[in-house]
Amino acid sequence: MIECRYCERTFAEESEIREHLYKAHERDELSRIDRKRVEQYVDEHGLDESNHEEHQEAGQPAQRELRTVDTSSDIYSDEVWELSDVEALSTDEIVKKLAEHGIETSEAAFRNRIENLHSATTLAEQWEAEYEVDTTGYDQDIIWMAAEVLWERWASDVPNKERIYEFVQEGRDLREKESRAEACDQWLTAWEYIVAVTPDKITSIEEADRKLPSFLSLEAFIRSLDSDLATVAQEDPAYHEHRLEFCREVCEQFPDAPDEFLLDFRHFVADSLAELDRSNESRAELELLIEEYPEDPWAYKKLADSYWLEDPDELTREEMERTAELYRAALDADGPLEGASIVAERCEEVESRLTESPRSAR
Repeated sequence: MIECRYCERTFAEESEIREHLYKAHERDELSRIDRKRVEQYVDEHGLDESNHEEHQEAGQPAQRELRTVDTSSDIYSDEVWELSDVEALSTDEIVKKLAEHGIETSEAAFRNRIENLHSATTLAEQWEAEYEVDTTGYDQDIIWMAAEVLWERWASDVPNKERIYEFVQEGRDLREKESRAEACDQWLTAWEYIVAVTPDKITSIEEADRKLPSFLSLEAFIRSLDSDLATVAQEDPAYHEHRLEFCREVCEQFPDAPDEFLLDFRHFVADSLAELDRSNESRAELELLIEEYPEDPWAYKKLADSYWLEDPDELTREEMERTAELYRAALDADGPLEGASIVAERCEEVESRLTESPRSAR
């Protein structure tokens, strides 16, 4: 269950709390994480932010907190804390600010506390519960922001969920600038963090999605990254190796993903091996796919093509017979096969070659 921190209602699904936050609370009262939830709801439903204000004016208005602003320093001159404000503070200043709320910490204590944590938000929640912190008004977000900034300064070697957003967003920005390879590098780092913060007991994408930040749709991210890696690899073959490693990790990380998903990524592994001129390994992967997914026509076709399109004049009779068998299996399989007419033509060519070739030919 997910609890709304503003009215203490609980929700079973992430989608439900996003809708609730959008419809029931003013944006200015939300924490940064919950503002992200609202932004995602807006994006998912094709809404405009102005709709949010109109909706609240038409219904019962949410109560806006009265914030008290400390104007004794230029640092605190804004209405509410922004993450950039906290990042501008020295580490000692952040520690002092936490101490004002009763939270005592040091680098050693911090690293010890996060040993089994994967989220700065979780750390902040532990602090707030343990020290009975009640931050309202101006300071309502200071605890989790301090946790995030200190994590980066004191434990940058320890992955956390919040950094995933940064890497994904940096990748998107780079892609918009047509720096697709650099974007893939950022997304591969995001993937490393996803693997690091996902418990080993989680073996399905659906379950992992529930544990990761709400801005990320994990399957969509994985498929998009694979697609971009394949595109970049056309210009830079080194990315075939990156794609191969990534696709293998995806299959190993989520063995209980849907069969359709796993089948796709096993094919991507075979494709990457072929692009790297590791033909025997690619064929071995396709043979395994045929064994595990006998109704999938594509493994038959790709394996047949790997013989017939490489150098048909060098094939032994045994290899030609196997090729014809594979093409026939591709045509007979129950799964959909685009370009079936082309497969049929190649099958006829192989069978014709077999008819013309003496049985003893090698």
